[in-house]
Amino acid sequence: MSTPLDPRTGLTVGVLGTGRMAHLHLRALAAIRRDGLVINGETWPVALAVYGRDPEKVAACAREYQAAIATTDMDELLERPDVQVIDNCLVNALHYGPLRRAIQYGKHCFTDKPLTIELSDAEDLLAAARAAGIQHGIVQNMRFQAGTARARELIEAGALGRVFHVRVVFGYFVPPQVTNRPAWFYQREQAGGGIIHDMMAHFFDLLRFILGPIDRVYAEALTAFSERMDAAGHRFPVEVEDAAAVILRFRSGALGDIFASWVRRKHEEVPFFEIDGEKGSVICSFNELRFQGADQTAGFRYDPTRRQTGYEEGWETIPLPEVDPFEVQLRNFLTAVISGRPCKPDWEDAVTTQRLIEAAYESARSGRAVDTRALN
Repeated sequence: MSTPLDPRTGLTVGVLGTGRMAHLHLRALAAIRRDGLVINGETWPVALAVYGRDPEKVAACAREYQAAIATTDMDELLERPDVQVIDNCLVNALHYGPLRRAIQYGKHCFTDKPLTIELSDAEDLLAAARAAGIQHGIVQNMRFQAGTARARELIEAGALGRVFHVRVVFGYFVPPQVTNRPAWFYQREQAGGGIIHDMMAHFFDLLRFILGPIDRVYAEALTAFSERMDAAGHRFPVEVEDAAAVILRFRSGALGDIFASWVRRKHEEVPFFEIDGEKGSVICSFNELRFQGADQTAGFRYDPTRRQTGYEEGWETIPLPEVDPFEVQLRNFLTAVISGRPCKPDWEDAVTTQRLIEAAYESARSGRAVDTRALN
């Protein structure tokens, strides 16, 4: 079990992993340690611990982020009473087991998305966390990016009025030899699924957060390459999808359209969002946002024989702050650990998202839309 929380000794966060996501988390946690975690006027020291299988990578992370504890023994880290929080940044297949053990040791648990590969495992983790009374959170950086956070604020303030539809475009080209992302993303045993499993874990959560419950899901999927090579040139069969088109019907009546692909040529900052409503519209990425009100919307008559003009007019660029969404979310989570107050998004949100992902796969297999009203 973890030692009781004490502002004199503070919190130690054990990060599992040394890959790209672990570095994003460690960088955010180091910033929190530097700037201070102040709760009710009291400053709580934050220390870092890091686990990985490769001793050299563990040592490098420990040096770069000044980790107080560095180990290649996961059980040793999970069992330490002076580590109160576990932050799991391992591959998808290594979410369930370590998190289940962390709960047994009384640790507060934060993890990368998706919560697990199998829905039943996600539901088991949620039940175990509730029974243990620990704080549980999941990475959903898209809720905290400057552009999408401001879009939600505008919708909440009524600036768009009744929302009609949202469109999301995401993707970039991953060549047959995978050099710009980890090759394990294409192996079902490690990843759990392809771009639906990976990116809808973000988009379903974000769109539910912004627009409310999703009542119907329809999906089509594509595997572009049946075989790929890893960065070292070793060939392997592709077991998951490269691209997906997903149509949503929200409980509010709004429509959603998500296109995600690892085989498209990128020509904009991704992901890119369009949200249209009765009173106005928003187009945004993570770092830019423009708004157009109904009074600034020019009349348009379609004429295919003439060059179109004026479509850039009437859009107001809204300044956005520079934020590290991982730092914002991790600070919120650590504050919840200390204060005991609820923190969103949590594993209840993660389980709902995973149910919607399974519905999307069911739709892709059956060729029919799936009713999801009972899932969220």
